[in-house]
Amino acid sequence: FPIAEAELVALFMQSIAFGAHAVTFVLCMHRWFRRSKMPGLNSKSWPWAFVAVTLFIIGAMDVVFNLGAFVFRGPAGASSHCRMISGWISIVRTVLCFTNGLVSDAALIYRCWIVYANWRPRWAVVLVPSLLWLGSAISAIIDVYLMSTLHNNTPIPSDKSLRPYLFAAYIMSLLLNITVTSLIVYRMWKMNKQASSFTRQLRLNGTERLKAINRIFIESALLYTLSIAISVIMEIICNNALYATTGASVEIAGITFDLIIIRTWTG
Repeated sequence: FPIAEAELVALFMQSIAFGAHAVTFVLCMHRWFRRSKMPGLNSKSWPWAFVAVTLFIIGAMDVVFNLGAFVFRGPAGASSHCRMISGWISIVRTVLCFTNGLVSDAALIYRCWIVYANWRPRWAVVLVPSLLWLGSAISAIIDVYLMSTLHNNTPIPSDKSLRPYLFAAYIMSLLLNITVTSLIVYRMWKMNKQASSFTRQLRLNGTERLKAINRIFIESALLYTLSIAISVIMEIICNNALYATTGASVEIAGITFDLIIIRTWTG
């Protein structure tokens, strides 16, 4: 899979995903503005709006920088540009990709922290995910640093010096998403069982509500987790399709977050 063709496919896939991201972002902001007018809810919802805006800005910037490769005016055009692993656009896009994943994962951990509000010890629930997040952040920083010091024409998936850190960052992010999503679903399941102690009407309403929330988390998290898993596979086999999967996952992270917010706030 030649690098120029891989970047072109990545641009095509990411552009479609960004269109979907733009739609979900607008709907998410619409729900947020309506919710912010409700007494007592404004202070509780602004952190989620901040995350949604951050993920959308990162997604938009990544599309712009990806497009920049195909208007490059160098001697060999886009092919030469895409192979410049230490080029500033390549480094910026890598930073955007890692930042996007770290922001999304941090929001997921915070959501887990809220769900386990009455659990003791509360900190123990998010300890392992937080360590995974920290490990992923450290791996990302090392990867970006090494990229800035390399001056060769090797695509990112084929560079042996980057592979351990890139692979570590993806694996820890994947494990974090699986772990935290499982913890949230488990907590909702436990709350679902506790709802059986109420009256029949309350039990039916509560059960359906919690089942719906569980389904929201599972469906949305599966979408993003699958994109990370595919990226891990592309990195393992040293395939330039990694550019396409990572580009799409940048948008999918925002789409997933927006969908959870929209469907939760809609009720």
